[in-house]
Amino acid sequence: MNVDTALATVLDRLSDDQVQALAETCEPLSSPDARIAKVTAGAPPGSTDAVAALAKAWRERPGLTGAGVALALRLGLVARRDAHARRVRPVWTGPGSLGEQRLTAAVLHELLASARQRILLVSYAAYTLPEVAADLEAAVERGCQVDVVFETTEDSAGAYLGPHRPFAHLAGINRWRWPGDQRHEGAVLHAKLLVIDRRHAFVSSANLTHRALTANIEAGVLCQDAAVAASLEDHVKALIAAGVLTPDA
Repeated sequence: MNVDTALATVLDRLSDDQVQALAETCEPLSSPDARIAKVTAGAPPGSTDAVAALAKAWRERPGLTGAGVALALRLGLVARRDAHARRVRPVWTGPGSLGEQRLTAAVLHELLASARQRILLVSYAAYTLPEVAADLEAAVERGCQVDVVFETTEDSAGAYLGPHRPFAHLAGINRWRWPGDQRHEGAVLHAKLLVIDRRHAFVSSANLTHRALTANIEAGVLCQDAAVAASLEDHVKALIAAGVLTPDA
């Protein structure tokens, strides 16, 4: 096993604290010794074997210093933490959600409650759900800019039959619609999207209805990647700038 593979295995098998401790132990060394094995004392065999493989690969790599190994470990740990923060997580409505799989209603509430600057909410079917209304109202009171884009019966030529102007009682939110004369015949505004502070994005099959948030089987993804979130918001903003989406006065 070469050093690159051994480092990757260590980063795959050791905890953050163990990687940090291993880097601190390696840094002053000119070659591996018994001290680095103590980092994983009492840990599962996989961790101990990974450190032993790194020590062997290091011995076979003349000129590699402990400072170099420590730097590689720390950079790898930063990359691992960054990847963890950016990862996409599944979100469900319906039976059988386990482990890291989240429930749609809980994710929706947590994201809205976390907003500090901007909220972009797009939905095909939208009803004035009390919990969502309360979260949006609180966000406006915190000074957030809130933009909502909803389908209408008129613009969809009757393809969508839902309430007129959901969340109509909420002041301070910006409403947008896709006018019928901007569409191909039969087209509907079918997207379901939530972007928070240009940092978090939630894309789901679930509409803003009680059934979609509590009873249906709905699938979605929660993405913490700011580049992706910003790109999604920028696309909607471009549609507004081009006049494809217009104010819902």
